[in-house]
Amino acid sequence: MQLFAGRYRLGRPIGRGGTAVVHRADDNVLQRPVAVKTLLPDRATDATLRAAVRREALAAARLSHRNIARLFDYGEAEWQGTRQPFLVMELVSGSTLSARLTQHGAMHWRDAARTCAAVAAALTVAHRRGIVHHDVKPANIMVSSTEVKVVDFGVAAGPGESSADSDGRVWGTPAYLAPEQLRGRPTGPATDIYALGLVLHACLTGRPAWPGRSTDEVLIARAGSPVPRLPRNDEFPERIVRVHRACLSRSPRRRPSAEQIFRSLSEAAGG
Repeated sequence: MQLFAGRYRLGRPIGRGGTAVVHRADDNVLQRPVAVKTLLPDRATDATLRAAVRREALAAARLSHRNIARLFDYGEAEWQGTRQPFLVMELVSGSTLSARLTQHGAMHWRDAARTCAAVAAALTVAHRRGIVHHDVKPANIMVSSTEVKVVDFGVAAGPGESSADSDGRVWGTPAYLAPEQLRGRPTGPATDIYALGLVLHACLTGRPAWPGRSTDEVLIARAGSPVPRLPRNDEFPERIVRVHRACLSRSPRRRPSAEQIFRSLSEAAGG
């Protein structure tokens, strides 16, 4: 195991994306297991990505909730020939919701409601703190038999900010972006609500509303069927269908708040 930043003994990678990797690690000072997130070596000099890591730290530091992974530390360290920022986070048990859906398919509607209610609870706290996540998706939701936690606030921003950077790039995942994000328009809490509706859709059906292996395939699927619809299924309670429909309204003003979704889904699931 390699020693990182003078105190964290890195173990195996437990998550990897296009820009960063998360390692299981042991904190030699506080004697506890943690998760350490660093940029990939070939992306560590990208100023935009470095800023995103710092933004994630600032956002996570303002949030404290049982459904949000806790931030323990932030700093910079020499790693694999470069100096780069890093995050030390709570080590969450279980797997991502994305992996769970890939392995087991659609969830029972009651489990889907409980999972999305927990995400809505996390978003309620973030939105009250003036933070919009901007990348709510199954890969950023950790699930186990006892807990659900939202992770990765790397593209979080305040309400009213543009959803595109200075180069015109829209941050986020195409299959879970709200219409206003795709157009590069200002976003707000309702942007996260649209994404949560798409997460609920994936939980109930076992697949994204717009499947595709590439960004182009997803965008083509979205153009062909802009309004996601649940399959006709008598097992879905009307309350669940209404929440799904309300979250996916193309008008941000017509979408419910995270707190309203939390209450509706919690009541539907039986508390």
